[in-house]
Amino acid sequence: MALNVPQVRTNTVKRSGSSSSIGHSSIEHENDLAPVTPRSRRNSDSSVNASAAAPTAPGLIKPTTQHRTDKTTLYAGKNHKAVTLETKLLMEKSPYFKKLLSETPEPQAEQTTFEDADETALAMFGARLHGKHLHGPNDFHSTGHYLGLYALALKFGSEELANQVIDLIRAYYATGNLTAPPYRLQYIYTYTPTANPLRKFLVATAAWRALYGGEAGGGISDAMKEVLGADRALAGDFMQALVVLGRDAGKDPRRGGRCVWHLHEGTRKCEEGGVEPWED
Repeated sequence: MALNVPQVRTNTVKRSGSSSSIGHSSIEHENDLAPVTPRSRRNSDSSVNASAAAPTAPGLIKPTTQHRTDKTTLYAGKNHKAVTLETKLLMEKSPYFKKLLSETPEPQAEQTTFEDADETALAMFGARLHGKHLHGPNDFHSTGHYLGLYALALKFGSEELANQVIDLIRAYYATGNLTAPPYRLQYIYTYTPTANPLRKFLVATAAWRALYGGEAGGGISDAMKEVLGADRALAGDFMQALVVLGRDAGKDPRRGGRCVWHLHEGTRKCEEGGVEPWED
């Protein structure tokens, strides 16, 4: 996974949030949020806006801690919410920051400020970095934060974290019998720059709904048609997911082994067997 770490300016992330029915499956709420639109902000692959974060760094200030010290401060969102992390852990766990903080002893504010990042997701990234346990999404809002966290994990090259997050999202979708609504698809395609397992999973759940759920009798919803029509890559992946579901006799993407949904470019592949995501 290539990590784009510009010398002065980097890339960022944006968020969105989550239920109708697919037979007995539920689709996360449609039309609860305004359409996702890309933004041009510091360190952005696109944009993840946190809705309720108190401003802590009103201006673009240069962080007072650098990688030569024990702490490194990152800033998230339009309010530049500060998250201070152990530098050693940050460099150990993130190839992105290992590269940045090795090549740039005194990084500029633009390099440590991620204006399109979900502020809660960055705080979750920091908590996980310091050994805190992630419990997984449990409602509409927390699902948005976990999607934002996955986008950050991809950006920062943290495969282990990305794999854990998709396991938690799959578990939530499996236990709640949920499928991804159009705006979730729009979000993940807008704010993750390349093909990835979470894109594939969310699209597969939407295809499942179209074939076997609430949309099966009445066709694809207008909202889904609009999102598919606006993104050629998404439309192609959706058609491929329909083919796979037909070929595999409707194998539910929310169930089954987890390693197929993981990234293993730099991490060890999963051991065979183990429990399903919802059995943890």
